[in-house]
Amino acid sequence: MLALALCSVGAVVTLMGRLAGGPQVAQKKVQLSSDEGSQAYPSFSPDAKRLAYSARDVSKVSAFHIFVRELPSGAPRQLTTGPSSDIGPVWAPEGGTLAFLRIGETGTECIVIPADGGAERKIAGFGPAADAGQPMPAVSWTPDGKSLAVVQAGERPAIVLVAVDTGKVKSITNPPDGSPGDSTPAVSPSGGTLAFVRGAGGAGGSGNEGGADIWLCDLAGAGLRRLTFDDRGIRGIAWSRDGQDIVYSGNRVGGWQIWRVPAFGGSPKEYTIGGRQAYYPAVGRNRLAFTDSPTVSAIWRATLGTAGGAPGGSAGAPDAPADARPVIRSTGSESSPVYSPDGKRIANVSDQSGNDEVFVCDADGGNRVKVTNLNGPNIGRLRWSPDGKLLMFDAGSDHGQEVYTAAPVAGAKPNRVLLNASNASFSNDGKWIYFQSRGQIWKATLDGGNPRTLAKMRGAAQPVESADGKYIYFRSRRSFWRVPVGGGEEEEAFVPEHDLMWATTIQATRKGVYYVEWERSSRGMVISFYDFASKKSSVAFRTRDFDTRNTATFSVSPDGRNILYPRVDQSQTNLMLVENFR
Repeated sequence: MLALALCSVGAVVTLMGRLAGGPQVAQKKVQLSSDEGSQAYPSFSPDAKRLAYSARDVSKVSAFHIFVRELPSGAPRQLTTGPSSDIGPVWAPEGGTLAFLRIGETGTECIVIPADGGAERKIAGFGPAADAGQPMPAVSWTPDGKSLAVVQAGERPAIVLVAVDTGKVKSITNPPDGSPGDSTPAVSPSGGTLAFVRGAGGAGGSGNEGGADIWLCDLAGAGLRRLTFDDRGIRGIAWSRDGQDIVYSGNRVGGWQIWRVPAFGGSPKEYTIGGRQAYYPAVGRNRLAFTDSPTVSAIWRATLGTAGGAPGGSAGAPDAPADARPVIRSTGSESSPVYSPDGKRIANVSDQSGNDEVFVCDADGGNRVKVTNLNGPNIGRLRWSPDGKLLMFDAGSDHGQEVYTAAPVAGAKPNRVLLNASNASFSNDGKWIYFQSRGQIWKATLDGGNPRTLAKMRGAAQPVESADGKYIYFRSRRSFWRVPVGGGEEEEAFVPEHDLMWATTIQATRKGVYYVEWERSSRGMVISFYDFASKKSSVAFRTRDFDTRNTATFSVSPDGRNILYPRVDQSQTNLMLVENFR
């Protein structure tokens, strides 16, 4: 009888709540932008009647500038110009000022400007951005309008508090050793809590593509606690207006979706209305804005000449047309291409069936078959076994990162060999697996048994065995390292000339190592080659429309003459508005 009475009371309370709140109004999603190019990093004015954002034209080398528009259909007004990119505008609480981050070739600046246009004012300057190719939001106002929480670039980016009137900087967060750092600050409406994204050690950057979670603390850095436990990429976070929840874009299951998690802790809830390519959410009065990226990409092949891997080769001409043409195209996005050891087949990841799956085809794109039917997890980091009889790949889900192997045939049954691991690769003899876990480099047998640590330094990632079988090459945040295959002391192998990308590929050859980096002068991705003989790096190939949404992947053919890479066929990031958001 007591249980029945309690249930009755609960039903009455629920009914009264619904009656008091009135009927539920359906959410409505509309596209705000239709111009070609990229619009991103939206931010509502305090009354939610205007939207500020960053935008650039169709050229990949053009800079982002700040725009403001009335909602829902006002014309955009450009506030900034110049060669540097202006990222992530945020409104001051009084509604008349915007703050944003300006990313230049030599450093970053925190700038404020009147929301109706006018003279700019530099608040503070910092070092170069950690990821100039796709920077994360880096500025948030305190509710009193007197300070800004800003990402301070450096070896490990951290969140600092900057006084608007004096520019005085005060530290808030202190990322631990091995962490790629902190990003995406968001101060709560009450001003008592700072939410931010902290990258996992070695998992792939400060939240953009690789492992990361949302953390909370106060504005003095005290009371630090972890809110999410996914260890997955995050692109943008925002507080609900009542300060009870955090809305964020997370690459949790099946793409980049909008999620909501209680600030006191709990399980994230998905907003399906956002779709699978939704980034940088902003919350206003009964409104949600975000960036949508309906991108379609294909696998392209280009002639690399005799660069690096070919016998007697040299760096070649990275800016040449290079006879580039598409090899694999579908109705979805194609990514993560990799040549088989004999160069006769290509394996890659495609979402043409609605989810990431592994496909295999001939080197010219023919006779393509679907290998996996996992129906959900995000797949990446494909590797062929030396004999070409197995494929190894990462699969990320709610359970974390896992490593699978599968035969390269249609309908193969994948075999899970590692838990809480990623970026796995085969040894040259096919008997061992090298992988990263908890920010360190490990080694295990082919079935995942007998795991042991090879490199103990924190922040280590993406291991691959050298062609001579003597070393394991891997990367830290700023440089490449190596350790003997049997374990031992790590040593720095070389330091790239440009900015490394966390979500990248390392390919070792007999003569050197290929890798991806961000070239600031061209504002583009390049594939570089470090030559063991000369001990120098040079650009081997400048990509065009390189698709880096998930990983900056490429594959050089075994003879060193061709390169595979994902190239955007059709890409346009749009601003989306959801009315009646709750």
